[in-house]
Amino acid sequence: MNDRDTGRAPDASGLERNINRLAVERGALFDRAGTSFGLSAVDQQRLSNIERELDECFVARRRLRAERDSRRFDSGLPFRRPRT
Repeated sequence: MNDRDTGRAPDASGLERNINRLAVERGALFDRAGTSFGLSAVDQQRLSNIERELDECFVARRRLRAERDSRRFDSGLPFRRPRT
């Protein structure tokens, strides 16, 4: 079950872990393709699924960043920096 199934927004750390996991698996499939001169139909389907999931993760990450950045703006001020 993922955040899409539960209707919850993904958290940034979980999203990054998922991106890293998918990227590693994608790299392993590319390595396998290079050593065996191609991928089986099952591996090709998995690669397609991984790339779709990565696209969804990147969209979710952009959405999280946009939400974070939108909180920086205030109606009275053109730009508000975080307090340090």
